[in-house]
Amino acid sequence: MWEDDNEGFVTSFLIKKDGSKTGQGRRGYLEEGAWDAIHVIEVGPEEEENTNYRLTSTVMLTLTTNNESSGTFSLSGSIRRQMSMKLSVVNGHLCNMGRMIEEMESKLRNSLDQVIVSKE
Repeated sequence: MWEDDNEGFVTSFLIKKDGSKTGQGRRGYLEEGAWDAIHVIEVGPEEEENTNYRLTSTVMLTLTTNNESSGTFSLSGSIRRQMSMKLSVVNGHLCNMGRMIEEMESKLRNSLDQVIVSKE
């Protein structure tokens, strides 16, 4: 966490999800897989019990399968999104930031669910 030039502050949250064969998130044919998320939140100065928040999120995803019937397949990529909200600070910054991160991760998961990969 650090102060910014506008009397607010900036903080970051890092989330790593291991979906590999040996990891806790093992699913189906996945040999290796990871979801690495970086969330940076800029928090503006308080204005009458409200604050402006700006969240910038980047997710890096890697997947590898290795199965006799489906063969070997590797996929990796990243996606970045931003969102801004003006929220009440009555519940505190941490609650507001957590809510924004959960909403963003859900949107990013839904975006990645709709990715279509063509065979070459």
